[in-house]
Amino acid sequence: TVISGPPDAVADVVAAVQDTGARARPVEVDYASHGPQIDQLTDELTRVLAGITPTSSEVAFYSTVTAGQLDGTELDGAYWVRNLRQPVRFAETVEALLDHGHRIFIEASPHPVLTVGLQETFERAGVEAVTVPTLRRDAGDNRQLATALAQAFVAGVAVDWAPWLTGGRLVDLPTYAFQPQRFWLSPPGGGAVGGGSDGAEQLWTAIENDDADALRATLGDDLDQVAPAVPALARWRRRHTEAATTAGWRYQIAWSRRPDPTPAPLEGNWLVLTPADHPAGHPTVDLVTRALRQHGATAEVVGVDPAGASRERLAQLLGRHPGTRAVVSLLALDEDPHPAHPATPAGLAATMALVQALQDAGGPRLHCLTRGAVSTNSTDPLTNPTQAHVWGLGRVAALEHPAVWAGLIDLPAREDRHTAGRLAYLLHPGTPDDQAAIRTTGVHSRRLVHAPAPAATPTPWRPSGTTLITGGTGGIGGLLARWLAGQGAPHLHLTSRRGPAAPGADQLRDELTRLGSTVTITACDVSDRDQVAALLDGLPGEHPLGAVFHTAGTPDLTALTDLSGQHLDRVLAPKSHAAAHLHDLTRDHDLSAFVLFSSGAGSWGSGQQAAYAAANHYLDALAEHRHAEHRPATSIAFGPWAGAGMSADPTSLAYFARFGLLPLAPDLAVKTVHQAISRPRPTLTVAHFDWETFTPTFTAQRPSPLLSDLPENRRRAPAPDTTTNELRRQLAGTPANQKHTVLLEHVRTHTAHTLGHTTANAVPPTKPFQELGFDSLTAVQLRNTLNTSTGLTLPTTTIYDHPTPEKLATHLYGQLVGDDELVTEGSILTALEKWDASSDGAEIGDAARRRVLARLRMLVAKWDDPGAGDPQRPASAHQDLEAASADDIFELISTEFGKR
Repeated sequence: TVISGPPDAVADVVAAVQDTGARARPVEVDYASHGPQIDQLTDELTRVLAGITPTSSEVAFYSTVTAGQLDGTELDGAYWVRNLRQPVRFAETVEALLDHGHRIFIEASPHPVLTVGLQETFERAGVEAVTVPTLRRDAGDNRQLATALAQAFVAGVAVDWAPWLTGGRLVDLPTYAFQPQRFWLSPPGGGAVGGGSDGAEQLWTAIENDDADALRATLGDDLDQVAPAVPALARWRRRHTEAATTAGWRYQIAWSRRPDPTPAPLEGNWLVLTPADHPAGHPTVDLVTRALRQHGATAEVVGVDPAGASRERLAQLLGRHPGTRAVVSLLALDEDPHPAHPATPAGLAATMALVQALQDAGGPRLHCLTRGAVSTNSTDPLTNPTQAHVWGLGRVAALEHPAVWAGLIDLPAREDRHTAGRLAYLLHPGTPDDQAAIRTTGVHSRRLVHAPAPAATPTPWRPSGTTLITGGTGGIGGLLARWLAGQGAPHLHLTSRRGPAAPGADQLRDELTRLGSTVTITACDVSDRDQVAALLDGLPGEHPLGAVFHTAGTPDLTALTDLSGQHLDRVLAPKSHAAAHLHDLTRDHDLSAFVLFSSGAGSWGSGQQAAYAAANHYLDALAEHRHAEHRPATSIAFGPWAGAGMSADPTSLAYFARFGLLPLAPDLAVKTVHQAISRPRPTLTVAHFDWETFTPTFTAQRPSPLLSDLPENRRRAPAPDTTTNELRRQLAGTPANQKHTVLLEHVRTHTAHTLGHTTANAVPPTKPFQELGFDSLTAVQLRNTLNTSTGLTLPTTTIYDHPTPEKLATHLYGQLVGDDELVTEGSILTALEKWDASSDGAEIGDAARRRVLARLRMLVAKWDDPGAGDPQRPASAHQDLEAASADDIFELISTEFGKR
């Protein structure tokens, strides 16, 4: 963090920070920048810089003033005054570069000052990128420059070596170190087999493009015979290609039944949070406490008013229960609307606040329970869709707070003798499933699988009467309206908040009218039940309501920890709350389709979209609920669309693409809607995954059983990190009392390598890293090498948090081996304090007290003279024990040998 201000004030800040033990130092400059002092120079700077005439440049220019890309013509004198006056938006600018696909950053400077900030920004954005420093203050010679060039080359930069290697010549290296031998036949003439260059592919390309010359070259004299069929063949080819493309986008949720598990023992005290109207003795509360207590844990039940369960109040509640092993929340069972936020179920708001409070406190892991919020098959009705909001929020909590979030469990409608055992199994920390449902048939785990290809139907769905489209003037709403008009929709009623005043509404109405539909566009807040009811009552009698398409919604990218109740309500209102109104108010209408536009955020989870995920997963649950009531229902969880929808801007699409989620072609996405409407299952997921990128990114901090049944994720295992495995194997084969020594040597070796020393002997174990010559750049370099060798994710401040090799090795011991095995002064004194606090000599008999005293004297003698424990030492070393009788000593020795 860089602070700008008057020198005296900055000096006070530096001193105050240093007093806390943190690092701070003044930047040695003799001029003002990025602060109010510049205001005194504005007139002079403006005059001096007035002669600048900016021009456009061939190289893209990203400004740390605007945190975005600028054209060169914008860089006039006024810009450079702002550049000197305003804060440096460095991280935001780097994020903009990352969003635009840049992955290699070269810092051209006499000493790297930006490299650490760059790497921290990469890590915060979850992006793999490379930074290359050129020169260094104390190593600005050719060797350092050659090292920088080599680092850039390895990162993929094309380096022109010719000016560097004067007097020599470049030679090509072999592309492969061995001589591979072919074991397959080459086709006649040496042509390639398959791929896109064989004759058949050339023919189809010519047919699709209606390329007469290419067709003549491919078919020769046979062209005249097949020419009449070329248009039909082209149409067939396009349909075939489109079907193959959309088939690869189709996924569905399946529930995999597990063999009946044997619950492992549970430990410690568990906190069970219940709604205030579910006191101890309530059947659901009784089930949870019985599952815990019958399997070894203790359970404490605390009632909570979900409507008043704020982040602060829950933090105070957790603080009154120190040592809690885990938390089981039944708060989602409260489906009543929050009194201050009517679109939000009180149980959902309380669950959000509970996750925040646990994260703030670094608290125990959280299991969230629901009942009837999921459907595992067609004979298992989803009875409580409101509780499904928590399932959407929970998937994002798992991504953003993996250390706190344990999982989601849906309880059965009726308990049987197996339910408590199955619940105990799912509550155990070693259980892999984090999205599961308990039913009378067993434990079912939620999985994403490929959906079967849509079956051809003799009578595809066609719109009739009035088709209502919420969000109808938006990007996706407009696409649907055009498609429905093309399908012969007699009357289209489009609603949005702005209605006829929405941009492009008049043009859309004219276009739909030309396609043959009558069109009504009205302003309606679909989160307002009265407005929806008035809209439905006003539909024309000659065109009764025939179908509903709900596309309305509010995009949102907010971390769960930053959500408020008001924010959550604002996201839910136009999506899930509105869907509930449409569901309830259209019960008496004879609908042929009720289509809900959901999102992948609710289907598989997406970071910074907890509110949006909760709203959208409710749509999926509502479709399942309607299906169980034998009402039309189709909910489609879409990935991002190209050119339409809430995430269609280039920045959002680039963001999702970085994580392996590619945009859908809008015309093909609309076709999947048509396919899904007549599909027997009520839910479908449509997304274009690049699994090679998506799965490693999605599972970087937490395994995802949800994706484990997809063949793309079983195809190959990642190559093992042999460096990390070697260290862990070495530790596994080392006696406990020597493991710390192994790690200390490991740290010293990597430290020596980072500083350019030939052996670890140049690194004293207790000398601070800063005194060894580390600066911010080498600190990050050491951190990076240790991350690779240990498999850990250490912060860039590692050597400042653990300032000597000895202390860093101790920290690594705790991460890799466990603090319980490490014997230190602190651990010994802590154990003695615990013993002293829990022991009272007055409570035991005289003989027992003498035996304990004898044991303590033996320990004192051993610690006063470490050789006292050596059986070869003469007995005089134990003279302090003479105060104990022979019987006492004999009993003491017998007791000790019996324990061992």
